Amino acid sequence: MPRRPSSALLWCAPASFLLAVGLGVAIVMHRPLGLFAGVLIALAAVPVGWVLASALWPARAERRCPACGKDALARLDPRTTHGLVCSACGHRDESASAWLLAEEEGPLEKIVLAERGRSAPPSAVDSPRPRG
Repeated sequence: MPRRPSSALLWCAPASFLLAVGLGVAIVMHRPLGLFAGVLIALAAVPVGWVLASALWPARAERRCPACGKDALARLDPRTTHGLVCSACGHRDESASAWLLAEEEGPLEKIVLAERGRSAPPSAVDSPRPRG
C-alpha cells in the first residue's frame, strides 16, 4: 500500500527536475570533463547504493489495513501466498500479495510446491539445512 509523499517532497520535485535539466545543458554547452566524470561516477554509484540498501534493509511485510489503518492484516489462507484479510475490520483482498507475510511466518517451500502442483520430498523440506 503506497504511502503519500510529504508535501515538502512534492514541492522539491520540480526544482530537482529543473536542476537536472540545467546540469545537462551545462555539460553540453561547456563540456567540463570533471563534471562529466562526476556524472559517470554517480551513475555507477547509484545502482551499487541501491543494491547495498536492499541487502542491508530488506523489505518487510506491510500489515496496515488500507480500510481501517490498523496493523491487523493476515493471510487469507495459510496455504497460499496471495489474499489478505484484516482481523480488525474484516476487509478482504483476494488478489493482494501475501508473499512477505508468508515469508515472515516460516519456510515457503511447501507453499510454493503446492501452488505449482507438486509435492515436496520429505527430506528437502523437513530436514535442517547444512551449516558450513
